[in-house]
Amino acid sequence: MNFLRNRLVVLGLVLLATLLLYLLLPAIRQGSMEPSLEVQRMGLSQASPPPPPTINVTVRTGQLPGDPPLFFREALPIDGAGRQILPRLQVVLLHGQAFTSKTWEDMGTLALLATNGYQALALDLPGFGNSPDSDAVKTDQNRVDLLHRFLEALGVRSPVLLSPSMSGHFSMPFLIKHSAQLRGFIPIAPVGTRTYTAQQYQAIQTPTLIVYGEQDTNLGAQSYKNLSQLPRHTAVRLVGARHACYLDKPREFHQALLDFLSKLERLRSRLRREYLRLRTVHPEPDYDAALRFLDRMAQELELPMKKVEVCPGRVVAIITWTGTNPALKSILLNSHTDVVPVFQESWKYDAFSAVKDSEGNIYGRGTQDMKSVTIQYIEAIRRLKSGGRRFARTVHLMFVPDEEVGGHKGMETFVKHPEFKALNIGFALDEGLANPGESFTVFYGERCPWWITIRCPGSPGHGSRFVENTAAEKLRRIIDSFLDFREKEKHRLNTSECLTLGDVTTVNMTMVKGGVAYNVIPAEMDVSFDMRIPPTVNLKAFEEQIQRWCSQAGEGITYQFAQKHDNQDVTCTEDSDPWWRTFSTTCKALNMSLQKEIFPAATDSRFIRAVGLPAIGFSPMNRTPILLHDHNEFLNEQVFLRGIQVYQELVPALANVPALPGEA
Repeated sequence: MNFLRNRLVVLGLVLLATLLLYLLLPAIRQGSMEPSLEVQRMGLSQASPPPPPTINVTVRTGQLPGDPPLFFREALPIDGAGRQILPRLQVVLLHGQAFTSKTWEDMGTLALLATNGYQALALDLPGFGNSPDSDAVKTDQNRVDLLHRFLEALGVRSPVLLSPSMSGHFSMPFLIKHSAQLRGFIPIAPVGTRTYTAQQYQAIQTPTLIVYGEQDTNLGAQSYKNLSQLPRHTAVRLVGARHACYLDKPREFHQALLDFLSKLERLRSRLRREYLRLRTVHPEPDYDAALRFLDRMAQELELPMKKVEVCPGRVVAIITWTGTNPALKSILLNSHTDVVPVFQESWKYDAFSAVKDSEGNIYGRGTQDMKSVTIQYIEAIRRLKSGGRRFARTVHLMFVPDEEVGGHKGMETFVKHPEFKALNIGFALDEGLANPGESFTVFYGERCPWWITIRCPGSPGHGSRFVENTAAEKLRRIIDSFLDFREKEKHRLNTSECLTLGDVTTVNMTMVKGGVAYNVIPAEMDVSFDMRIPPTVNLKAFEEQIQRWCSQAGEGITYQFAQKHDNQDVTCTEDSDPWWRTFSTTCKALNMSLQKEIFPAATDSRFIRAVGLPAIGFSPMNRTPILLHDHNEFLNEQVFLRGIQVYQELVPALANVPALPGEA
């Protein structure tokens, strides 16, 4: 009798536990009724679902202090060789009632994200896993504050937030209050969606991927109905899956996740391609189209844009983000809007169509020089501003014309304008060059461009005679002197392991003029050279050498400069300098190796340095061949997107440099 009674007690306890699980865990409920929902599916790839990562990924753990302490797991982004790289995006993963951050590690989600270039952060919510429970998360505002504390402490900017089931208590109020701080939102049948009105949902512009299981006819169907009011949503229903659909269909879930993240990145890449298609090409650049585009960018950023016409038809545009202490010196992010001509017959694609090939390379004039950097500036500011960030120093985004033709009607004139002085600039970033290796090249100075024409007079005569002292004989001696010097500099560069192109003087003969007929010995002939002289060369002594070459070549030879820059100022790259220290340490924190050089050509930075301001030439493009001014100029999409992340870290660091001596 006692045995029977004990069995009945055990059976009753089992039934009671089953009932409690049924009531508390909607994750295991299954309905027999199919949802009568027309689900809008996003364009999933037709390829096979992603295979598990073959590279060993380290998932590290940590705990943030506070009330309550928060335990988390993190997988940093790596490339195909297992090397850590800058993240394409940051993804924060919450969890459901019956799970913890360990779920995402066990499923391989953290490793999958890391091997695809994303930083993955999975949080144990209070009372779950290794995060203790706390009375400090009883209200919506408490839970919003907790998520905000987590993101701030780990330096997470504009993440994609993934939120299943119970975690909706945290994610939904955060979405409603801080949607602009999210790059994307991935709700997986979350709780709490009935709390908000259609108007609140419709005001949110965050791209959203709604995921739910086909058999989750309770919370899944209910949350989809509410979340489908979000104007920028797409949805995926996982066939045959229950409430915890990502566990039932992990491969399909992972494919949908990766597709959505790629889609988010393509939104920014499309903006770059739009800008590349503008024909701001010499000799007749369409500057009006560029200004209309920049007007639109300023409106989207909700920042003022000033236009200054420095010469007829040449307008400098400045978008300004005012700092909390405008009296401090400002930060300048400079870029030029014009591009050099193309020889279309030598290009794979139309140079102004911004075609993306199967490897993610986007071809177009200006991809490296320097329209991509322009969009990287804009997108970094967009993300920082939407994240509610503020900085002590004002940040100016400047867009100048005519850099590619010497800058005479652009920056060279503008630095003398009162409006330039009013910008109160303390430090400037401008364009650099791509680097084919792992490092990022940083330019702290430039060679002086000298464009010179040598005029050689001589005795004229009939082409059938041996006339003495002809212009051609003098011309030959001049050419020999210049090109012999060229060979010496070339040899010096090629035999030194420490010299770069910016450390030697380049000389190139670019034009020869003279003569009127085949049978007439000309009375005068000209030859022109393009010379680029590094800051280490004594310019006075170098010009004296040119005078000796002319004197040795014959009588009456003269020369004239079309361009002669003599400013050899360089920007300090010692750790004692606060600007350089901030720039270099920020890059180091991003695991970026910097290679300091003198810029081999000329940019608008030389005009900025000439008025006594520090300027660094920098384009965050590594693993990229140098193709500025070349045929088939391109930049890989992932390199471009990672560059946005770089500026997203550099701008706050520079704009928060403490007040320097002499500043208010």
